[in-house]
This record gives sequence, C-alpha cells and structure tokens, in this order.
Amino acid sequence: MFIAFALKIGVSTAQTFTIPAEKQPYYEIIEWKGMGGIIMSKDPSGVQGQINLSSIQQNGKTEWTTYLNPLSKNELQFISEEGGKYAYFLEKLEPEFGKIQFHQLTQAGTLKFLKADFSLAIKKLGNIDLNELETIDIVSTQKALVYLFRYEDKSSKKLMTIAATMTHNNSQTYANLVAENVASSSKVENLVSWYIAGENGDNIIYAARTSVGKESGWKVKEVGPKGNTISEFSISGSGVNFLAHSRVGFGRRGSALLNKVELKEAGTLLYSNGTYYVGGIEMDGTTANLNTYKWTGQKFEKICSSVVTNYNAKKELAIGFMQLTEGIAWYVKNVTADAHMHQYNNATGFISSAVNQTTSNPSRLITDKFPAKFVSSLTDKWLVFDPKQLPVKGEVTFEYIAK
Repeated sequence: MFIAFALKIGVSTAQTFTIPAEKQPYYEIIEWKGMGGIIMSKDPSGVQGQINLSSIQQNGKTEWTTYLNPLSKNELQFISEEGGKYAYFLEKLEPEFGKIQFHQLTQAGTLKFLKADFSLAIKKLGNIDLNELETIDIVSTQKALVYLFRYEDKSSKKLMTIAATMTHNNSQTYANLVAENVASSSKVENLVSWYIAGENGDNIIYAARTSVGKESGWKVKEVGPKGNTISEFSISGSGVNFLAHSRVGFGRRGSALLNKVELKEAGTLLYSNGTYYVGGIEMDGTTANLNTYKWTGQKFEKICSSVVTNYNAKKELAIGFMQLTEGIAWYVKNVTADAHMHQYNNATGFISSAVNQTTSNPSRLITDKFPAKFVSSLTDKWLVFDPKQLPVKGEVTFEYIAK
C-alpha cells in the first residue's frame, strides 16, 4: 500500500498522509475512542449493500479493513464506549420477541454477525410479555452488551426495570430485576427512573434519583455481569442544589439513539474514574452554571464549573453525560444544545457549541482545536480529518498533529 507523507512546519509539527481509494466511495467517518477512526465506503446506489470499514490509528496507514454485510437497507446503529474491546453495529435497536441481531467488531478488526436471545433469561423473572418491553438504553460495557428495559406488569401493578446482558466473548445472556416500583403511582418514592450510571471493572452501576425526605439523593446498585447484585446503597443529595432537568442519552448509546427523555430530576449521578460524580445546573444569582461534584469523604466536592450561556428558565432543560478518559462530557440542551467538557483536573470547563446528541466523534468534545474537523485523541498526537472531503470516490487525506 502506498502512503504519502509530507511535513508541515508551524506552531506544531504536522504529518499529512493519504489513504488510497476503495472500490466504492468513502462516505462517512466515525470514531471508536481509544482506538482511532473508522472510515466507511459503500455503493451510493444501494445496489451492493456491503460496507467497507477501514481503521486509521497510530501508524499513518490502514491498520485493517473489514467488510460488513447488512441484512436490510435500514441504517445500522453504531454502539461503542471508550476503551472497550468490542463495538457493535445493530440491525435494529429494539429487540423482536427478545431477540437481537448485530455485527460485533473487535479492535483487531474481526467482524462477526451474531444473534442473541434474551427471552428465556427474561422469562425467568416472571410472566413478562416480551413485546411490551420498552428499551430505555443500550450500552457496550467492558464485559457485556447491556440492554435496559422498562416493563409494566398490569396484574401486579408494578413497574419493573430489567437489565439484560450478553457477554461479549461467548454471547451468553442473563437478566436481572434492577428495581420494582408501583405503576401509575403519584407518590414521590415511586417516581424514579433507573439508568446505567457507569461500570466498575466487570460490574455495572445503576442509579436512580430519589426525593423523599432524608433519603433525598441517589439509590445505587452495583451488579455483576451475570446479574448478581454486588451492593446496594444510597448517596445523599445534601450540599447540592440543582435545577430540575430531564435526563437524556449522549453519544453512541441506546438512550441517545432512541431519543429517550426521562423524568425530571435534580442532578444526575454517574460513576467514572473510580468514583461517583454528580452534575447539574445551579444558579449563582442570575447566572446558570453547570457544576460537577465528586463524592469524597461522604460529601460532594465541586471539581469543575462552566457557564450555561443564554439560559432561559422558561425553556425545557435536558442533560446527558458521557464518561471519557479525560473527564466527563455533559450534553446540555436549553436555548441551544452544547457540550460542556469537565476534566478531572481542571476547575474550569470548556464548551463545544451546536453538538449532535448522538455524536460519533467523542474526541471532538475534549479539545477546542481544529474546529469543524473530525479529531481522534491518540497517545501523543491528534488524528485530524476534514469531513468536507466526503463523499469521494478517491483517496482521502489525514493529518497527525503533535499534542
């Protein structure tokens, strides 16, 4: 394979290289954060459904190319998390009769078409109508692909939150009951919405905001990959005073792709970087600030803040989160839809404007350099690509820029 290099001399050293044309035009580039970029090519007429995936990483060349053959002409949904060994292209987001079909991609470029059946595992939890399950999130964790469902059991008048997991390495399926609440209840203790808040090693962290007296704060459950409960506890909301907001998904997870909007809650708790954080909007006079707090010493300590410009109390407020190596990226939708990057070691956050809620380029959120470009954070450099090159039936140009 021929790779052309050119050096540019400027404030920083940049290295330009080209990737040769494929048989079909390049049309899109996505990021699998922690690995690099994946540039995609296909027949624009749709006669040939095959999609070529080419990985661009550290070495100025195509590390691997693999070929994906969709079952239908529906848009495939890319699901990934930073640092994961597996990513997925789902044929459909919603299971049919508890079954899913997907293309599983490894970081080495191995691509498999697989099927998984959650029905038997879910049926063990009770007499559940699989067609009435509501998918509220899908996340690819370190150990498993996790589906979070909501189900109303009309006979018992219970609202159930159910997690179904499929282990990456052998496609084994498990299910567990995360929580039960009284359906159609107006009691504040039942108006809770459980969500996937993060992962601790192989374990998955679930959380829900509560607003009942002294228990006001967050319920937390840590569950093993096979559905076994590791621990349950509460974290107090004392010391924070967040405005109520809707919780939404952010990035390449099911809640964002399904455009789920959850109950109003005052602050969102998540697990990242080995500990718990909470974030939300707090008012300082007439100024609205997005504040992130770290749970330390049984209390919350503010670690980062950024101003929500043009905040309007009459407009709906929605907040989502994305855990990254560098910190927490918050999606804030009010007058505008922006991303606030709150790094673990920087008290001042910075803002990326007009952010797509389902962004497939998370590294774009961690730097204000190279505006309007695709950018992927590598070990000691940035991989930069101008998306204006697409679509093109020809070679494409990338840059490495030293950090």
